Amino acid sequence: MRDRTLGLRADNKPMASVTAPGVMTADEYERLDEVLGFRDELIEGERVLSPNAVFPHAAIIKQLEKVLENQLPHLSSEPLYVARETGWRFHNPASGTDSIPGPDLMVIRDDDARRAIKNRRWFEGVPLLVIEVISPSDRKARRLQKVGLYLDMGVPHVVEVDYKKRLILVHTAETDSVALYQKGDELSVPFRAAVDEIFAVLDC
Repeated sequence: MRDRTLGLRADNKPMASVTAPGVMTADEYERLDEVLGFRDELIEGERVLSPNAVFPHAAIIKQLEKVLENQLPHLSSEPLYVARETGWRFHNPASGTDSIPGPDLMVIRDDDARRAIKNRRWFEGVPLLVIEVISPSDRKARRLQKVGLYLDMGVPHVVEVDYKKRLILVHTAETDSVALYQKGDELSVPFRAAVDEIFAVLDC
């Protein structure tokens, strides 16, 4: 038995993640009380609580954010915005479910960012790019579920960053294959960066 309020199992050991039973709409999710100390997401109608990330995770996000900010003018002719760890609300017509994930980083259109700020709501457009930094507690099935969901919603590129293995995985909607980048490699799509540059922040 798990205590969802405290995020502990019955034996008082930390849990990896918790999924509330049943299918929930985005409106129902909005009315839930916040659970402090956890990443809180709605994934295809399921509430998912995950432990807050450790510092290396945050350091990689910051490094990637700087890389993206410097390249925004080259990624598109229209103004873009880098959104960090914020909710993205959408409905999947194929499954009939709502989702509000909180990707580590999204590159979105500036107009969509301004609209979300003005309305004081979650982002509700389609990102040009989603980046998720993999945590040790992330379950593979859940990771792949989210990647597939992002692609199904029209995101052209989904990037997973594994800082423990120092690998970068690039998923695209056009192909089922995954591009793998490791030490010494350089990314050219969906943005330009050396793998070693991204992970250099961990070499203290």
